[in-house]
Amino acid sequence: MPALLDVPTLPAPADAGFDADAFDARLAELHQLASAGAYDASNDALEQLLATCPDADLRRRATVLALLAHQYPRQGKLTASVRCATLALALADTLADDPLRADALTSQAFVYAQLLMGSEALQAGMKALAAARRCGDAVREAWALNRVGIAYASLSNPAQACTSAEQALEIASTACNAEVLFSCHNNLAYFWLRRVEDATESDDATAKTAAIASARYTAEQATTLARQSGSSFQVAVSLSNLVNALLAGDLLDEALPLLNEFGHLAHDHGYRTLAIEADAQRALFLRLRGEPQQAARILQALLGAATQPPPQLRRLLLRSLYQTHKACGQFREALARLEELMALDRQINRDNLVLQTEIILIQDQVAQAQARADSATADARRERARAAHLEHEQQRLREHAMALDRAAHEDVLTGLHNRRHAEFALPLLVEGARVAGQVISVAAIDVDHFKRINDSHGHAVGDAVLQQLAQLLRHRLRSADLLARVGGEEFLAVLVGIAPPQAAEICERLRLAVVEHDWAAVTPGLVVRISVGIAGGMPPQAADTLLHRADHALYAAKRSGRNRVHVD
Repeated sequence: MPALLDVPTLPAPADAGFDADAFDARLAELHQLASAGAYDASNDALEQLLATCPDADLRRRATVLALLAHQYPRQGKLTASVRCATLALALADTLADDPLRADALTSQAFVYAQLLMGSEALQAGMKALAAARRCGDAVREAWALNRVGIAYASLSNPAQACTSAEQALEIASTACNAEVLFSCHNNLAYFWLRRVEDATESDDATAKTAAIASARYTAEQATTLARQSGSSFQVAVSLSNLVNALLAGDLLDEALPLLNEFGHLAHDHGYRTLAIEADAQRALFLRLRGEPQQAARILQALLGAATQPPPQLRRLLLRSLYQTHKACGQFREALARLEELMALDRQINRDNLVLQTEIILIQDQVAQAQARADSATADARRERARAAHLEHEQQRLREHAMALDRAAHEDVLTGLHNRRHAEFALPLLVEGARVAGQVISVAAIDVDHFKRINDSHGHAVGDAVLQQLAQLLRHRLRSADLLARVGGEEFLAVLVGIAPPQAAEICERLRLAVVEHDWAAVTPGLVVRISVGIAGGMPPQAADTLLHRADHALYAAKRSGRNRVHVD
């Protein structure tokens, strides 16, 4: 099998004299070495260690490959990570090993997100999450949710990324694993910084202030954990987010000592990418302090360095220099940098397409190698059929994930998911529950006489009713439940793992909460009631069946007098 790009070509493993205990001890040692930030040394040694592992020892080979897949991105070796993750996943499927599946898929999700393959990243992350939950491993579940958050971020949905990262953090806090706990805090800080950017672009001062506060808090938590770990790399990464949060809030005096520490760490330890980021932050600091000319000189020096920065970092530098020239009133120079930035964006998109093609080739090569290995066994025909079935399922899930990408937007009025999101997410939840053997319930919720509310009190009051009802729903349902506004006054809730009788109890409590809510605070004389239709049980083959049953149950609740819960 030919090597692609930066994928190492390893010598053939030798079986003679293999010492399994020494192998495992060395593997644990190299994992600790990487945790301390020494990725170059750890990965070089892991490649050598893999060369000593017998071909027949599938579990140990898969374990090393999964670890390499996890660590290669820290060196910028994305295609190497994809190859190792794909190989590890193939071995995990052969072994029917869910922990290894979760590790490999988690790494795949991360790399796909870096290559802007958001749909594929989300699909891999969801499958990693399912594998982690099947084996009951909290640490792997936290890692998978963490990567699901990164996938959402690559789909330009930082709000959902924050939600996934917060769920991961909740699990990681009880899992007693410092590495995943740090990663959850650090990624959450990054997602909040993305929300700062969104709020800045939309000129939403309130949202921006809240996002800056959340970014700072989570970055401070990550920095504390990093200092406790003794990993200079973790400290540098967390300081990068913390400095960005402080600069976003114009807290220059607080940012300066941390910026100095970040710069020294990155330069002294040879973290080239982080060193460039530190220098770019220095330029931003100077511009905010009223020294745009000095900031421009730093950025120009970085862009003109003999060793060109990676494309994404070059994009950051060009954007910063564009903003700096603009702040100085140097509009001709600003325009030139903007044109460079647009050209670079086009080049990055072309490069990503090339890398995506490389990944397809890697997947194809691994699939061919697996097929040849299967043909040597007695059950080769059954294994090939199973592989074809899994490929078909992967393609189908990929198509659903791509559709979810196109439709994953919030309802502007209520902040809930919208109808398009629900239409694509519901089949995935039903299929996941069916595969896992779980029950599922769907609740169709409708505001009684909503037209009368609009006609009597005005559409502004009607909007306030929908917003407050959305809050009541959100606070009384689990964060993992799908909740969407699917029509004017219609809502949909999907509860995985909840049977219809329990769903009816939940919805009855919700109905009573609506009855008892202080609607008069919205406008005197306002009365709001809801009707709920519930359908569920073991999932059907088609999600539409469940949805239609819930709608029929809702109609029955309406016909029976409204302000009630009816179970199909």
